Amino acid sequence: MRREYNDMYALFRHEPGAEEYFDQLPSYLQDRIRPRYQMVNSFAELEDCAERLSGPE
Repeated sequence: MRREYNDMYALFRHEPGAEEYFDQLPSYLQDRIRPRYQMVNSFAELEDCAERLSGPE
């Protein structure tokens, strides 16, 4: 079952592996995800967001 949280920072508090994953992303990708922190409410959504945003702007 997928756990959902209020936002990306709540996800990080409850699932340290999600923050480790985020920290390993290239900085340009982290910078593209941070403004969308309210839309990232699960580890799966974080992975999906990283995949979607890794392409050209």
